[in-house]
Amino acid sequence: MVSSWRKAAPRLIYSNYARYAVPLFVDRGRRRVAIGATVVVAVIVILAAVAGFAYYAVTFTPQTGTTTSTSGQLTDVTMGFAGVPDVTDTPGFMLWQTFAQQLGLRIHVQYYDGDTTVADAVVAGNVQIGEGGFQAVIAADEAAGNSSGSYPFVVWGTYEASQDFGLLVSNTIPAGCWSCLANQPIAISSPGSTSWIMCELLLQTNGVTGSQANCASYHGTPSRYAALLAGKVVGDITEPFYMVDAVKSGKFHIMATVPQVAPGLLFSSLYTTRAFAAAHPDIVLKVEEATMLADRWAHNEAAWVAKEQEEFPGTNATEAGAAWKIWMAMNIWAPNGGLSEKSLNYSSYFFAGPLIKASSRLPYVLNPKYWTDLSVQQNALTALGPYATCPVLTGCPDPSIPNLPVTIPGVSS
Repeated sequence: MVSSWRKAAPRLIYSNYARYAVPLFVDRGRRRVAIGATVVVAVIVILAAVAGFAYYAVTFTPQTGTTTSTSGQLTDVTMGFAGVPDVTDTPGFMLWQTFAQQLGLRIHVQYYDGDTTVADAVVAGNVQIGEGGFQAVIAADEAAGNSSGSYPFVVWGTYEASQDFGLLVSNTIPAGCWSCLANQPIAISSPGSTSWIMCELLLQTNGVTGSQANCASYHGTPSRYAALLAGKVVGDITEPFYMVDAVKSGKFHIMATVPQVAPGLLFSSLYTTRAFAAAHPDIVLKVEEATMLADRWAHNEAAWVAKEQEEFPGTNATEAGAAWKIWMAMNIWAPNGGLSEKSLNYSSYFFAGPLIKASSRLPYVLNPKYWTDLSVQQNALTALGPYATCPVLTGCPDPSIPNLPVTIPGVSS
């Protein structure tokens, strides 16, 4: 979800930094939809999500197997997914529609309204695998754990390895004028969400503190963006796809990005209960392999844009390509896995630190050995081999998709 960033317009600017925190509704560097007709597509996506609740049956039939399926029988497993999938989640469609099946799994996706509800569903056994924000998963572990080292969840991989949020503001706010944002509404998902934490973070670190920080709830990414376009707020905590669309209109600019303030934050985690991981290590490994395959697939711009337009019809390929380049530079889809002791510790200390509001701060820093299993990622790498097809920070760009002169602070091109 981090390195240095440089370069400038007229080329797109990007980097290899990170992203993440906690969301309660449709949030976290993801919940984005095709921008061309934002409101219409938002409605379509919401309706699709509602339909998804009816379509995805919660079924699970345990079955052993190797990393490659050798028969026509698929093992059913249900994944809890925080929020409504949007453009950023295009690799997710490949994960559960294509690569998981190639490995012998049939992943049923159950959409929830945020990270905390996914964790609840994992605990209740309604889903076997959880996908959720780093901070929310660790907070849930700490709340349920004890000093003897008994913690319910184990994190083994990442779905989006870096944090890509930024602050998009109206041109009525001069560039760099942070004091102009005092008491001005900035759209977030809800209190406790990733967008809320990142809103507080960016404002605090630039001198807008206490009651002057007006992070206002507007639910998911599409709703927040719609509020900005309608003039209900002066700013929106959002992600590259929306940034590109807004800046291209000439009415908005990027005030700051999270990587400028906190490079290296992990974003979305893949996790399950310790009991399930112990009983079904083959399934956990296959999900990790499928995730890596989807992340590797996403590094090809032509393939990514084609699938993105299939899942979210009507999007502008140039805008999608511009956002894709930013995500590549942020290393959001880590092709060799995004977990390491360094990144885990950095993120844990960050979310337990003073920059995070007390109500969302992790109560303490928990040693990764109590809640992570890095061996799954390593075993998946051993099975798949290292990735070397496209450069990690730039991917394989499609020369037929033109660049846009969009500069993203904190992201080098």
